[in-house]
Amino acid sequence: MDTEKQTKLIDDLISDLSSKDSKNLASALKRVRSKGSEKVIPALVSIIENNEEPKLVEEAKSIILELKSTASIPYLLDILENHKNSEIRELILNSFWQTGFNAHQYIDKYVLAATKGSYMEAFEADTIIDNLEGPFEEEPIMEAQLILKSYFSTADEKDEKYTILKNIAKQLANYEITIQ
Repeated sequence: MDTEKQTKLIDDLISDLSSKDSKNLASALKRVRSKGSEKVIPALVSIIENNEEPKLVEEAKSIILELKSTASIPYLLDILENHKNSEIRELILNSFWQTGFNAHQYIDKYVLAATKGSYMEAFEADTIIDNLEGPFEEEPIMEAQLILKSYFSTADEKDEKYTILKNIAKQLANYEITIQ
C-alpha cells in the first residue's frame, strides 16, 4: 500500500477513535489491531481517560499492552514523560514490560518516572529495569544514577517507594559494571 493511502487510513482511524458513538468506536478499536500504527496511541490513551464504557476502555488498554512495533516507543515515552494521570503512566510503563521491548537506552526515563510517580509507577519501572538486557550505554545509566541521587538527597526512608528505588539503584550499579 502506498504511503498516501496508508496515511489516509490512519487519519481516518484516528478520527473514528474519537467517535462518541460506541459502535463506531468498537469498530475502530477492532480495525486498530489489523490496520493501526503507532500514531493511534494518543487516541487510545484518550479513550482510556474519557470513555465511560469499561469494555471499550479495556480493549484500548489491551491494545497498548500488546504493541509489537518498536516504532511505538517514542509515542510511549512522550506519554510517560508528559502525562499528568498516574494510571496512564503506570499503563505505559507496564506496556514496556509486556511488549518485551529491550529499550535499555531509556533507562533514565524509567528511573525519572519511578522517582516522580506513584508507588505502582516505581514498581513497574523496577520490573522493566530488572528485565533489561545490555549492552548498556554509560550516559543513560549515569543520568539515571543522578536522578536517583537527587531523589535520595531529599527522600524520606518512610516513603513507600524508597525500597523500590534502592533496588533500582543496586540494579543500575550492576549494569554500570557491564559497560564497556
